[in-house]
Amino acid sequence: MRNAWQCDRTAGPGEFLLLQNQLGISQAALSRYLGVSDRTVRRYVNGDSLIPEAHVLLVRALLHFKVRPLVPRKGAR
Repeated sequence: MRNAWQCDRTAGPGEFLLLQNQLGISQAALSRYLGVSDRTVRRYVNGDSLIPEAHVLLVRALLHFKVRPLVPRKGAR
């Protein structure tokens, strides 16, 4: 059985920012977790770029299952 967070695979800029805030991490940390640049996440929350479904689902899954993401340190590979 699917949950509501699994059905809607899109998020607008405001909703994505809300999800990020609910995770309790900065845009820079979220960008490192997603494997994209800081600028890309800024584009997501400013509405300048479409947010990939995979990123939306991942963030929603983290919130649904109450998982705090392990964010790599800046510059770590």
